[in-house]
Amino acid sequence: MEEVGKALKSIFDKLSDFFDIFDLSFFVSGVALTVSILFWLNQRGLYTFQEIQFKGIIIVYILICYIAGMIAFATGRWIRIVIWENLKSLFKNKKRFELFDEYFKKVIEAHELNNHPTIKEYLNKQELRSWRLYIRLWAVIRENKKYANSLSIIKRYWVMAATYDGLSFFSLIATLITADLGFGILGDKTITNCCVVFPIIAFTLSAFLICIREADRYLKNQVEEVIATIAAGEKECISNCRMCL
Repeated sequence: MEEVGKALKSIFDKLSDFFDIFDLSFFVSGVALTVSILFWLNQRGLYTFQEIQFKGIIIVYILICYIAGMIAFATGRWIRIVIWENLKSLFKNKKRFELFDEYFKKVIEAHELNNHPTIKEYLNKQELRSWRLYIRLWAVIRENKKYANSLSIIKRYWVMAATYDGLSFFSLIATLITADLGFGILGDKTITNCCVVFPIIAFTLSAFLICIREADRYLKNQVEEVIATIAAGEKECISNCRMCL
């Protein structure tokens, strides 16, 4: 029975690795983005939904949705990290990486890890010190089996952040599509009632801001969970008179 259990665990581990690579979170924004673009093409007379065939071609549409999700995630994350964070840094008169350093150090100090030899050495470095340390802590958690439960939670936060990054880009595309169909930017108006256009644009722009905020919140949750996990592990190491990091 023990051998059967190990065999089943090995199978589940391989399935888990497969789904980690084939991240299903991309499908959320991918399907939304693909459907919105197909709707726009349909309204412009460039595509008809009758052309969809639910046979072998459905696999192609699944692949398109997945690729669209990856593009939405990559673009949404770039917008949030490069554009959005730089805008915040301008208002606070600090560089983008300085804002991350500041937040990261606060969490480190809150968990009383700022005097840990390895962490202190990283924080004394000049270039991207907090980010390098953050990657190192991820590696420690990933390579240590005792942190398996925490790693599962951290990965869930990453998936949720990725999902909201993708949805933020979809929200921008939905705004542009609505503006085009409502104001006739690229062709004739297909939505003639302004009382419909403006609420939709307001909703999609609000959705963009909400998604950006949620993605940022889940990123902070990742940071909190990573450092809290290391802090808990280090206390155990100290009680056993050994060093973990």
